[in-house]
Amino acid sequence: MTAVELRTEITRLLSEERNTSVLEAIRMLLRREDPDEDFSPEERAELDAEHEQALRGEGTTYTPEQVKEMARQAMGR
Repeated sequence: MTAVELRTEITRLLSEERNTSVLEAIRMLLRREDPDEDFSPEERAELDAEHEQALRGEGTTYTPEQVKEMARQAMGR
């Protein structure tokens, strides 16, 4: 498929898309934005501190199964 054909198909698909989350994800991809820009400096510092703590083996960690169960409980399932 040529670049022109791809653009045409993508344009058609975009014109039909109604899900703003999908459109925002596409915009971020096309602009090559850094998703971390959505965090305030304070939030970024907190995330960095938690990451450093995890690297030291401190703090609470969860298995993927535990995370799934917590998500189910939060959703009332």
